[in-house]
Amino acid sequence: MNRNPRLIRFLLCPAMVIQMAGCRQAVAPSEEETAVRLRVITLSEEPVHEPVRTSGTLVARSELKLSFKTGGIINSISVKEGQQLNKGEKMASLDLSEIEAEARKARAALDKAWRDYTRVGNLYRDTVATLEQFQNARTALDVARSNRDIAEFNLKHSVIRAPADGKVLKKLTEPGEMVAPGMPVFLFASTESEWVVRAAVSDRDIVRMETGDSVGLHFDAFPGGTFTGRVVEKGTVADPYTGTYDVEIGMEQAPRNLVSGLVARAEIYPGEPENRICIPESALTEGDGMEGMVTVIRNGRPVKCRILLEGLTDKGLIVKEGLQAGDTLVAEGAGFLLPGSRFELEFTTE
Repeated sequence: MNRNPRLIRFLLCPAMVIQMAGCRQAVAPSEEETAVRLRVITLSEEPVHEPVRTSGTLVARSELKLSFKTGGIINSISVKEGQQLNKGEKMASLDLSEIEAEARKARAALDKAWRDYTRVGNLYRDTVATLEQFQNARTALDVARSNRDIAEFNLKHSVIRAPADGKVLKKLTEPGEMVAPGMPVFLFASTESEWVVRAAVSDRDIVRMETGDSVGLHFDAFPGGTFTGRVVEKGTVADPYTGTYDVEIGMEQAPRNLVSGLVARAEIYPGEPENRICIPESALTEGDGMEGMVTVIRNGRPVKCRILLEGLTDKGLIVKEGLQAGDTLVAEGAGFLLPGSRFELEFTTE
C-alpha cells in the first residue's frame, strides 16, 4: 500500500508534540523552590598579628673583606671560591722578597743601635760622653726597636689566613697581580656566627616591630619549607635613596647547604596584636586587587557590600573598610543566590 510521505509527517507531528509535552510535565520542578542555605557569622573585632611581608638576602652575620697589610705582588692563592676553611688556614701570600729585605734591614739597624747604646753608656759612666749623647743613643735604640716591630708586623701580615672557621664567598684577585695595602682579596663568611636575612621595610612597618619578634622564612631553594627566625636588629635611620629601614633576621632553624645570597621571603609578626575584623576567604564573591564584594544580611535580606582589604593572616582576610562589628556576614553560599531566591540562614561561629 502506497502512503503519502507528507501525510505521515503531518500525522507524526501532533503525536510528537503531545509526547514532548508529557515529558516536560514529568520533569517540571515542584512549585516550592529549594531554599539556598547560607552560612552566616556575626562579625566582631579580634586581636590579630598582621604580618609584615618583605623579602631579603641570606648572608653570614660576620662577612669579612680580607686583605694584605702591605702592598705588593701576589705570589700564591691556595683556596677556591666556596671552599670551607678552618681557622688559621693559609689562603694567600705576597712575594716576600722586598718585605723580608725590609725586615732584615730593620733587624740590622736595631743591632747597630744596641751597640751604639752600649758603647755610649760605658763612655757616659766613665764621664767621657755627655748625658745628651747617652739619651740620644737610647732614643735611637727605641726608634730602631719600633722599626723592627713594624717590619716584623708587615711580614706577618703579608700572608692571609682564615680568621675563623668559614667559607670563601668570593676571590677578588689572582696570583701575579699587584695589590695596594688594604685592597680586598677575599670575601669571607665566618660559619662560627649565625646566618641572617637582611631585609628592608617601610616606615609604617618599622615602628610596629621590635627585636625578638618572630619571623617565618621561605626560600625558593627549599620549596615547601618554612623556617623560623627572630628580629635581632632593626635600623633607626632610613636609607637616603629608598626611604626604607634595614632589618636583620636571625635564623633559629637553618637548613644545610646554605649559601650566601639566597633570596628569602619573610613574614614578620609584631609582638603587639591589633584589633581587626577578619572574614573567611569563602565570603568573598568578587575581588579586584585589595577591593572585593561580600554579602551581608540587613533587615532580613541579603545585600551586596563593597569592602577594602588590608592584608591576610592565618585567621583570614583583614578588612580595612566596609564592614563593622555586629554585621551579619554570609560566609558561604552567597554565590548561589539569584534575584528572588529563597534562602535559609545557618549561623556558625567558625
